[in-house]
Amino acid sequence: MPVNPSFLERLVLLRLNKGPAPMLDLFGASSFRSVTLALEIGLFETIADVDRPLTAEDLADRLDAHPDGIAVFCNFLVSEGYLEAVGNRYRLTGMTKKWLLAESETNMGPWLTYWNDLVFPFWEQELETAIREGEPSQSIYEWFDEDPARWETAQEGFRATASLLVDDVVDAMTVPAGQSRLLDVGGGHGLYAMELCRRHPNLTATVFDYPGAIDAMEDDIPDELAGRLGTRTGDYWTDDLGEGYDMALLFNVVHAHSPAENTALFERVRDALAPGGRIVVLDQWEGSGRTPVSRAGLRFVALTYHTTLGANVYEHDEVSSWLQTAGFTGIQRQSVGPISGMAIVEATKQ
Repeated sequence: MPVNPSFLERLVLLRLNKGPAPMLDLFGASSFRSVTLALEIGLFETIADVDRPLTAEDLADRLDAHPDGIAVFCNFLVSEGYLEAVGNRYRLTGMTKKWLLAESETNMGPWLTYWNDLVFPFWEQELETAIREGEPSQSIYEWFDEDPARWETAQEGFRATASLLVDDVVDAMTVPAGQSRLLDVGGGHGLYAMELCRRHPNLTATVFDYPGAIDAMEDDIPDELAGRLGTRTGDYWTDDLGEGYDMALLFNVVHAHSPAENTALFERVRDALAPGGRIVVLDQWEGSGRTPVSRAGLRFVALTYHTTLGANVYEHDEVSSWLQTAGFTGIQRQSVGPISGMAIVEATKQ
């Protein structure tokens, strides 16, 4: 994650020891806003473009800013671990190079931008309503539909987090020989379907999602997969998913729905699968946190889902019972990736 790991550890430890956690909350909010501003004005990319550390005056000239403001700004980013000071000059830390540069394969800048530009503004609008009424006045996806540019920002953020998981997830999945048709329900950015097609030359995939999500991803389909990866737009509750698929993905979908809805959705997916077809569910599961940091992370995820979707984080046993009710057997779970509580659950159509 693109944060200073020691900072998060200190936050949790201070809370456990009843230390001044509100002060760290204040610093954390300031750090997040400062990093997203640095991304917005191109501070990190500007430093990366030259082969030497830059002074505040150098940066001010390049960024159309005031040297005094840049100096104060950079000194704070030094304290948070995003920059290093070399005399009166600044350079990037290894953490920033890995997580916040566009050229990095692990660039999480779009994920932070997604939170800064969309999630936290939605929180401002809906958090109190979600707490008082039990759900927001609208889902964040309905809010995205009001402005197509929001879908663009969201899909870039979703794709960034998926890039951290995709190799681990695909490595962990069971893809029996001979399977040729994949359905990615609510697949959005399509990154998982793309990687599965790359690794399995006989596989074709259909990504099914709302029009706004599909419109945002279609230009990103690689040329080498253009003939094997298609899209369908619609509502997976009411529109035809197709039939005869060998595999179906439901990634980061079930947390958005109630238990009854998830059982019904699993039944719809079962009907779209060929006999013996497999379903793969990816999400974060309650009760899987093993450390104070991971447990805090899952509680944060739960609050986010409640505020943005009126939803929650479910336990693995719950999803297993829904799958059984929907007609699946051979249910298996495997943890994946670096994100707390993330696991895939696989099952086979009876």
